[in-house]
Amino acid sequence: MNFIKGKSWPVLMIGIVFVVMCVLSTASFAEGNSAVSEVREAERIISVTGTADIMVMPDEAVFSLAVETTNMDISKAKSENDSKIKKIKDIAKDMNIDPKYVVTDYINVNPKYTYTNSGENVFKGYTVHRGLIITLKDLKRFDELLTRLLEAGADYIQNVQFKTTQLRKYKDEARALAIKAAREKAEALAKELGQTVGKASNIQEIQENTYSYYGPWSSAGAGRATNVLSNSTSNAQIAGTQNSNYEDFSPGQIKVSAGVSVIFDLI
Repeated sequence: MNFIKGKSWPVLMIGIVFVVMCVLSTASFAEGNSAVSEVREAERIISVTGTADIMVMPDEAVFSLAVETTNMDISKAKSENDSKIKKIKDIAKDMNIDPKYVVTDYINVNPKYTYTNSGENVFKGYTVHRGLIITLKDLKRFDELLTRLLEAGADYIQNVQFKTTQLRKYKDEARALAIKAAREKAEALAKELGQTVGKASNIQEIQENTYSYYGPWSSAGAGRATNVLSNSTSNAQIAGTQNSNYEDFSPGQIKVSAGVSVIFDLI
């Protein structure tokens, strides 16, 4: 009894501490191995992208145009501008274009100055610049509308964008093809490494633009219609030339695109 209390007690305590440290070290090692295993497991993935394009015929055209008038009297400048706008709206009405598809885009009223060689500002009047957006649903009448707009005094044909009213339908089709393309790409890559592709763990859509390949009437938005169509021909001459060629218009196709980014598990 005295032997235990006297000489063996410190040795016993050291032994207990040693055992506890061994147990803790073993637990920590096991946890470390588990964490490493989880990381390695998480790394068994493959990340790919897939894209797809569908070419479709447009069924509507959106005209962006503008009328500009200048007069020393601001009231007359606006009145002249209103007169041109009315002619354009009358044309749309005559072509059975719903009023909701003929809307004002913007209106600017600014003083106009020119600069002399001596640097002096000379007031030239007030300029009224008004933009209109016209959506044409019957593309067979594209040339007819364009010609009549020019005849009515549209000063700027800034842009014509061709669209499809079934964009959602074609977008869904393109997205499905993009996902299929992503899967096929992942399978091809995994096969080269002797592995197979499992379930998808993450899917994200990549935003793609939809646009028209056809844009002969487009400009940067700063040139007059006569400059967009012809640098040396008047609006009336252009209209007369195109008047007999309405059926020659062909808008081409627009591209509906979709893209996805997918992460697959590797097996």
